[in-house]
Amino acid sequence: MKKIWKIFWGVIFLAVCSGCGIKKEQKKTIEDTKEKIYRECEMLAEDYQSIYKNAAKENALYELSTIQKSMDYFGKYGYAVIDSYNQLDMVQSIKVDDFLKKAEKEKNGKTTIFQVIAGDHFIRYDLKTKQGKIDVEVSSFKWKEDTWQETYYHEFRANSWKYTENGYFFMEEYHPAGYDGPSGYRAFRVVPLNKKCRELNRKYILPFGYTLNKLFTSNWSEKNYDGINFYDVFDRLLSMEEKTDEFKEGKTYEIPKESFEAIFQKYFNISAEILQTGTVFHTETQTYRYRTRGIVYDFAPTPYIPYPEVVSYIENQDGTITLEVNAVWPQKELDQAFCHSVTIRLLDKDRFQYVSNYVSRSEIEVTWYTERLSDEKWEECYGDN
Repeated sequence: MKKIWKIFWGVIFLAVCSGCGIKKEQKKTIEDTKEKIYRECEMLAEDYQSIYKNAAKENALYELSTIQKSMDYFGKYGYAVIDSYNQLDMVQSIKVDDFLKKAEKEKNGKTTIFQVIAGDHFIRYDLKTKQGKIDVEVSSFKWKEDTWQETYYHEFRANSWKYTENGYFFMEEYHPAGYDGPSGYRAFRVVPLNKKCRELNRKYILPFGYTLNKLFTSNWSEKNYDGINFYDVFDRLLSMEEKTDEFKEGKTYEIPKESFEAIFQKYFNISAEILQTGTVFHTETQTYRYRTRGIVYDFAPTPYIPYPEVVSYIENQDGTITLEVNAVWPQKELDQAFCHSVTIRLLDKDRFQYVSNYVSRSEIEVTWYTERLSDEKWEECYGDN
């Protein structure tokens, strides 16, 4: 019996030691990988100082021009590079395209993608594929003390991934139910977009987007504005006019007729009568009641919603331009969550007006929009404000 127990404990001891050896070997492999990545990034710091110092001096670390310079810098060393919001074309995109085509064919391959967050921050993705699976090493670096310093590193196998016909690479990192950290979804536009389309998107579509308004998720025109909430639109117009600091959240204001209508009529060909019908207008004081959204009660934004991308446009004979827009939703791995057409009237001195929006197709329901509080609910939540 004692001999049997000695054999038993000997087997357990060998198993434990073997397990410890595997763990040590895994740890050593990870450390070696991290060291290799860090040394490569340290090498990339040698000539980067001028880009960082100039951007920091001009307070332009987050400007697109700085991000483009950073992307071009990493790209000249042969890396694929993208910005964090897919607003600039991927540098060295052919390398990612080749990698994903190998993954689709279940061939072996590897590539590296740098994602520039700002002039002092980037994320590095080292990707390997085998038998159709994609393994990812993620490293985050910040510029400090004249070099890149690693702030984060981890590895995962993509729970799902997709390379779409429209040129998007979607990738999901698995997170268990109840996880409240950053999204596990990544979206990289691989195929470039027309430069003019990007400019049109930044000027006309992105300022509104899809957050807390229905301007681009509802059908409406100058003949019928029933699909939109004027107060939601007013919020966005204030932001475009850089006047949001004039109003505090969860408060009620009386805005003079001329001021309220002037902001709307700058961007819409809309009459005072229509505005007064869709809002609370006080005839005796000639003012519009305006309530800002309250963060606690009627804000409730969904953190991960689609973002717009202009993919084509038509210049119409009447002086308007119609933009074809795709809503990209990384969390659903959709580059056409819905599609809509926005018509813009071009005026003199770089002015413009929104003419109409038409949702041509949709794969999803708009679940992220929060309605503004009713009068009764407002009084219940805020009282006399």
